[in-house]
Amino acid sequence: MDMRIIGIDIGGTYFRIGTVCDGKKVTRFQKVPTASVIRSDDVILDMAQFIQEYIQDTVIDAVVIGFPATLDRSRRKVMQAPNLEFMEDLPVVDGLGAKLGIPVLAERDVTMALHYDVDKYGLSTDGVICGIYFGTGIGNAIMIDGKPLSGKNGAAGEIGHIPVIGSRLRCGCGNEGCVENLAAGKYLVRLQQEHYPQTPVGELFARHRQEEALREFVDRMAAVVAAEINILDPDHMLLGGGVVNMTDFPRAYLQERIVARTRKPYPARNLQIIYTEDEPEKSVVGAAIYAGQRVE
Repeated sequence: MDMRIIGIDIGGTYFRIGTVCDGKKVTRFQKVPTASVIRSDDVILDMAQFIQEYIQDTVIDAVVIGFPATLDRSRRKVMQAPNLEFMEDLPVVDGLGAKLGIPVLAERDVTMALHYDVDKYGLSTDGVICGIYFGTGIGNAIMIDGKPLSGKNGAAGEIGHIPVIGSRLRCGCGNEGCVENLAAGKYLVRLQQEHYPQTPVGELFARHRQEEALREFVDRMAAVVAAEINILDPDHMLLGGGVVNMTDFPRAYLQERIVARTRKPYPARNLQIIYTEDEPEKSVVGAAIYAGQRVE
């Protein structure tokens, strides 16, 4: 079925939107500051007005939105968004659907990214596919026989909230000691400010990747990945996000440490890891792929 889908990827900094037709062709792609879209306490109204202005007279079959948040199991309500506090307990599907008069679907942004990558790399959806995306935090999506794993409360896959014994760092989820405070971009920002103030964050690995502080950081990333591999024994393990795609990021060292921490002999012996690109339209296209599968 040829559908015309509006795909939206909402981030703490940017709001990405595009029209996807013919399966994966993106037109009218826009990247605007999230603050320019959400301008009041009525988040649903702000989003609806922005989307209506974007649609104008175009015929649209559905609007599909990826959130950096936990959604309820039915995927109708945003429950908690650690980096977007104004979106907590938000009935986005029913609220937006009523205002737009168009079907609205919602999922986690990382699930949209995984749908895109599975399609891009031509992976069979039989079995278990895991995607871990290291950005400001740690995004994780798990697909079993082509279906995203949601869990009892819709909160499956929150691997960034594995507790680290001894850490007292407060996390946006409300707990202390979550691993994403030590193995994601938010930690790199703090590391740069405290130890490398003369080096832009984006050049940390280009200039300092052999130094102990950054090697420990990569080793913690490897521990996160190995934990998921040891539990799920995935058919495919995908790694991506802004951190993994930083200039001169040491992928070989990350791979070495993942293998070192993965159970022997299996799944370490035939471990397959795919490194994905950090593309601006990824979650917009992934949203359309997700919508197509939902309709089918």
